[in-house]
Amino acid sequence: MSRPPLISRRLLLTGFWLAGTAIARAQVKRGTDQGIGGTGITRGDDHGIGGTGIVGVIQRFGSIYVNGERITYASDVPVRIDGDAASTKALRIGQLARVVATRQADGTLVTRNITIASEVSGPIESVKGNELTVLGQKVLSGGRESWRRAGTVVAVFGLRRTDGVIVASLVEQRGNAVPRVTGLVERSPDGLHIGGLKLNGVDPLLVGQRVQIEGSTSQGVMQASRTRIDDFSDLVGASRLSIEAYVQRAGANLQLGSGLVAHDGSRFGPAAGEARMVINGVFDRSRGLQVDSAQAVGQFPGSPAQSPGRSAPGAPGHAPGGSILHPQSGAPSPAGGPGAPGAPGTGSAPGPTPGPAPSGPGMPSGPGGMGSPGGPMGPGGGMGGGGFGGPGGGMGGGRR
Repeated sequence: MSRPPLISRRLLLTGFWLAGTAIARAQVKRGTDQGIGGTGITRGDDHGIGGTGIVGVIQRFGSIYVNGERITYASDVPVRIDGDAASTKALRIGQLARVVATRQADGTLVTRNITIASEVSGPIESVKGNELTVLGQKVLSGGRESWRRAGTVVAVFGLRRTDGVIVASLVEQRGNAVPRVTGLVERSPDGLHIGGLKLNGVDPLLVGQRVQIEGSTSQGVMQASRTRIDDFSDLVGASRLSIEAYVQRAGANLQLGSGLVAHDGSRFGPAAGEARMVINGVFDRSRGLQVDSAQAVGQFPGSPAQSPGRSAPGAPGHAPGGSILHPQSGAPSPAGGPGAPGAPGTGSAPGPTPGPAPSGPGMPSGPGGMGSPGGPMGPGGGMGGGGFGGPGGGMGGGRR
C-alpha cells in the first residue's frame, strides 16, 4: 500500500496560505485610499503615513498656500467643509485648512484630501465694532458687510488666542448651519462651558480637552448631540507637522490658543506676551509634540491694519507688519510681499484645476485675501505642530 502524498498536501496548504496573503495585501492597498475623515490617514497603519501634517489659514491660491507652503492637488481632490462633502470651488481664502501633504521628487507638496473646519457656526448674537459674539464666542473681525447683524447665521474661520478669543480670518454666511463650536472645555461653578457658551450633556472627563460639539441652543446653553475630541490625533503618523497658532510661553513649553501644549526646550517661541506663529516639529515617542523651529506670522487674511494678537513689542518671533514669507521684516516686501488684507468673507475661489505659482511683482490683493508673494515658497514656511501633552502621553492638556 502506497504512502499518502504528504508533499502534495503541504504544497496545497502552502498555496492556500500564499493566496490568502495576496488577497489580504490587496485589501489593505485598496483600503489606503479611504482614509479617516478626509485626512488621508488610514486606520491601523502602525508605520505612519509619512508626509507633513499642515494646519493653517489658506493665504492665497495657485493651488493653495498654507503656512507659506504651496500645496497642490488634483482637480477632483476630496474636500470636506465642516464634515460635508464639497469641491475645490468651495475653497476660500481665510478658511482653516487641514491636510497631509507628501513632498515629491521635484520638491512640490501634494495632498489627496483637504479638510476645512470652522471654529464656530451659528447665529450672530451681537455686533459691536470689530467684535462679534457667536454662540457665546467672542470673535474679532474687520468686516463691515451689511448682513453682519444679530440673527444672521455664520461660520467663523480663524484661530483662538490664548484667552479664548477667536481672531477671524473669514466670516461667511452659512444659511441654516447646525450649531457647532470647537474649543477648550472648561469648568466653572455653574457647569461646563466653551467661552461664554454653557454646555449640557457633555462628559465632565472632557474638561481641559479641545472638543468639537454640535447640538441645539437656547438662551446661551447648548444641549450637545454630538461630541468629538479635536486634538490633531488624525495627524499622528505624519513625519512632520506645520501648525499655525497663537502662542505664548509656559515655562519650557509653548501654550497654543487651541489649549494644546507643545514641548519647546530650545525656546523658539516668544519670550513674553503672545505671538501668532507657525510652529514646526515632530511627534515624540509619547505622541507629544517636540518643536524644532518656529516662524512669526504678521498680517493675515481678515486682519485689521494692526494684528489683534497681543504680542509684546520686541518679543522674539514677533514681527509687526511682517509676513510669514519674510519673517522678522518690518514691512511686507514691495515686490512679492503680501498685499493688504481685505475684508473677511469675500475670498475668491480657485479654478477647477491647480495652476502654476504666480511669479514676479506682487499681485493686487483680492477682497478677503493676500497678494501674491511672488513665487512658490521654499522651506522658509517651516514645518510645525500643535502640542500634545497630557496624562498617559495622550493628546490634550489645556488652560487650567
